[in-house]
Amino acid sequence: MARNYSDLSPHDFEILVRDLLQASHGVRMETFPPGRDGGVDIRLHRNGEETIIAQCKHSPGRNFAQIKGQLASESQKIGNRFSCRYILATSASLTRQNKQEIATMFAGVRLAVDDIWGVDDLDNLLRLYPHVEVDNFKLWITSSAVLEHLLHPELYQRSSGLVDRIIKRRKLYVHSEAYPDSLRILDEHHVCVISGEPGIGKTTLAETLLVKFLSDDWEAHSASSDVTDIEKVWKPGVKQVFLYDDFLGQNSLLEKLNKNEDSRLANLVDRIRDVGDKVLIMTTREYILQQARQVHEHLQSSRALSDGKVILNLSHYTAEQKARIFYNHIHFAELSNVARESILRERRYIQVIRHTNFNPRIIELVTKNFENSGVGDEFFFEYVLNALDDPRELWERIFESQLSATERSLLLVLTTIRTRVELRDLHRALNSYESVDGGRRTDLHTLRLLLKKLEGTFIQISVDAALDDQVNGFHPDNRATLIQLANPSFVDYVSSYLSTHPDEIDQMAHGCIFFEQAETLALWELGEASHTRIFQIAFDALFGAAPQGWQLPQLAPGHQTVLMSALTRLESVESCTWMNSPIDFRVAIRREVSVRNRHLVMLILDGKYGRSLLGEDSLTGVVQRLTERIGRADLELLEREFPIMRYLSRYESVEDQLVAARDLAATRMLQVLEHPEHFQSALSVFRDLGVNPSHWSERSEADLRQRFASFVSEWDWAEAGRVNNVMECESSLSLLQQALVDFELHESMDPVALADRLSMLQDEVAQDLDFSDEGLDESDPGEREREEHDEENVHSSQESGDPIDDLFGTLI
Repeated sequence: MARNYSDLSPHDFEILVRDLLQASHGVRMETFPPGRDGGVDIRLHRNGEETIIAQCKHSPGRNFAQIKGQLASESQKIGNRFSCRYILATSASLTRQNKQEIATMFAGVRLAVDDIWGVDDLDNLLRLYPHVEVDNFKLWITSSAVLEHLLHPELYQRSSGLVDRIIKRRKLYVHSEAYPDSLRILDEHHVCVISGEPGIGKTTLAETLLVKFLSDDWEAHSASSDVTDIEKVWKPGVKQVFLYDDFLGQNSLLEKLNKNEDSRLANLVDRIRDVGDKVLIMTTREYILQQARQVHEHLQSSRALSDGKVILNLSHYTAEQKARIFYNHIHFAELSNVARESILRERRYIQVIRHTNFNPRIIELVTKNFENSGVGDEFFFEYVLNALDDPRELWERIFESQLSATERSLLLVLTTIRTRVELRDLHRALNSYESVDGGRRTDLHTLRLLLKKLEGTFIQISVDAALDDQVNGFHPDNRATLIQLANPSFVDYVSSYLSTHPDEIDQMAHGCIFFEQAETLALWELGEASHTRIFQIAFDALFGAAPQGWQLPQLAPGHQTVLMSALTRLESVESCTWMNSPIDFRVAIRREVSVRNRHLVMLILDGKYGRSLLGEDSLTGVVQRLTERIGRADLELLEREFPIMRYLSRYESVEDQLVAARDLAATRMLQVLEHPEHFQSALSVFRDLGVNPSHWSERSEADLRQRFASFVSEWDWAEAGRVNNVMECESSLSLLQQALVDFELHESMDPVALADRLSMLQDEVAQDLDFSDEGLDESDPGEREREEHDEENVHSSQESGDPIDDLFGTLI
């Protein structure tokens, strides 16, 4: 069978030659990218010596005359550098006379005529080692025999879209772990349903399987509308493979499966299971498959739809497979060297491969559309990364065109909740949203069905969750259902969608029944300030720290009043989200949203709009609750109140109450001054909160400064006597020096005892190291042998390189 090598990348060709060498010699060969060591692509290294060197020249469709100059240049470059056996492999066509001339060119190395491989030699080796061809699947997926099958008039007319797609995309195919899994399922059950989220590679996997059967002389057929397409071409006793892509449709299931097609499809599936010369490959989106099994009894009871399902997700892709996907798209795209270099610089391709939102469809979109994007070639990497950071285009068609109104409403509500929510709370939140515009409320039974339909692609469901919340009747022994959104990129899309649908934002704000929902909308409303100090404080207070590189969408203006109304209305409502218990990770407890953090969100939103939204009664209530917390909180927790006090200092109407609250906090903190950090916190209450001073606070701050001046020397000596290692001493010294800076005493008072103690400890460590060095027997042969072994391992590691780096090293 003549093979088409033209769709192999240089890296693909190098891997093919390596696999043939490994098969023929029965040993593992090393591979190297161009530029690492001139003239070496593949090497066999034994007992510290090179025994075989192989060089690959990928020149498909060319003859000797066309590659002669390139080979002559290569022979001059390597000269007589190698004394071991040298092999030259090329995908060009060579005659015996050509090989003799090449051997003469490479007279400086041991290149025998028999070690010069042209395309005919490669074909012969592939016949000798057929498993290599199976492993290097692009050889058979691009073979002329398979393409002839695809281009057969009958198949082409019947499935021209499929044929064109396979021919155009065959260069990009990369095997994942799902490929052997799917072959196994087809072997055992004759039916394979490939399910997964959009863009993950379902159709690519299905087409690869189809072409594999074509290469084994199966007759291929594609169904485009319904099972009738398969029934019409059924031939008893003939090996046939059927591909039914998106067999449940891309839109509503009720529109797709009509006229008893569910029973006909189930019957066809069971029929194929019972014969050995038919296989059926089907693809669908996971949420639509769940929908089908809920609505159609015949599909629910079909054995094959349960036994033969492969859910394709990113866990099927290793880092190297993701790298191959990205590499193939770049290699075969019409990208300039400048664009490619933007990816190669500082190994930036690693960021793409490891990205949370890595998705084959996104990679395909960015490489296809870059030329028309208007972005400069030098910014190709940034273009790819931005697409992964915000893959909204991937979700737009699904959310706006393929979901029912109720399904969209459910996902909108769930997005505002952000984390895990219990089924009954979600039902209440959905009903509240639906009731705002007088819509029909979804009953609990229908909600369960909707959740089943959306599970996998959109949401995750824990049906056997152990919840501990005795007030609301949840005991760990009585299991409950928790729901959360599954894909962070979809959350980003929904938030973006809301930013362009102000009517739905308004409805959402009016329909909120949990503070978390209003909090989410308020934080989105604050999106334009996401990089300011104010917004950082909000994130620090609410979540710990802002996620790196994450920017919240800016919602349309004009919703501030309704958002503030929702926040104040839900100020005391119990939380609806769940977190793992710190005592037992198997049990979930309600996530506490403190009153302080609720008030902080309100103040941040109010501050954005000139302190015009929060009424005087509400503002007074915030200060009163602050004062109550200050009076009863543990001393080590008082600093948590500092952010809200800073915000309140901007309101003149509560100035007197805030001064009293500040003085109360200071009074409590002045009671315990046993550590430099205690003094710093107390000083911060007077100096850093922006609260006006009182006569008492002025006197107390002056007294605090005097007490600290007396404290420094005593604590310096006491701490120097306590610390016993360098790290501890450095930490104590740093704390005291920083406190001196805060109290503006760093120029007049130096910590002497800790500094001397640190110097002494450092000397002791240095002496210990010197003693250890003296104890080494420099003549110990075992030690020298271990060192030499380590050096050899390092050298070998450096030479062999990282396979992903080697792969991308072939791009330019």
